[in-house]
Amino acid sequence: MRKPVALAVVAALVGVGGWLAYDNFFATEADAKFSLDAKPISSRPPAKTPSKLAGKWTADATSEAGYRIVEDTFVGEKTVTGRTSTVAGTVTLSDDAITATNITVDLASMVSDQPLRDRAFRNSIMKTAEFPTAVFTQTKPTTIALVPPDGTPLTVDVTGTLTVKGVARPATARVESVMNGDVITVVGTIDVKLADFGIDTPTLPGISTARDSAVVEFKLVLKKA
Repeated sequence: MRKPVALAVVAALVGVGGWLAYDNFFATEADAKFSLDAKPISSRPPAKTPSKLAGKWTADATSEAGYRIVEDTFVGEKTVTGRTSTVAGTVTLSDDAITATNITVDLASMVSDQPLRDRAFRNSIMKTAEFPTAVFTQTKPTTIALVPPDGTPLTVDVTGTLTVKGVARPATARVESVMNGDVITVVGTIDVKLADFGIDTPTLPGISTARDSAVVEFKLVLKKA
């Protein structure tokens, strides 16, 4: 099929999920998963004094968030991702626990590798004009038994509520963090079911069907307020 004809067919299908077809013709590779990017420290200092960590930490402008979902297509499964750097977040620490976490992600600014997919994401799937953000709020403290030294990752589960499209559901953020100097970097994932939030699974019969399971991903670069 010549490219102008292919594009015309794709444009005609956009209203009924044709962004999936476009994706299968022209999509590039999915974004890599967020990572801590921690550099090994040859001589590690002692563990941090808890009192120095206690307080509110705020996400800076380099923080990111996104989604990861698998589509089953006529040429096999394919992973699709979207990303935004419009993220607001705070994490509050006490001497021995994470006491509060609030992360707000601007869905309207979410971008993948295909503009047609992004248009469908904003308009027909997430309806961002009405529901512009996704919000994760911690609902109970997460105990930290030992505060590790700089450069040593800490892995915990944070229990909370995820609100998407006006629907709030219990959610667990699986979080890995590392402290280097005065900065805490946090990467995390939240497994979700689209149906739990009233999101219809995007489908183009015979071509592509997105799975109901998806992953919310985030990377917070935190500095003490």
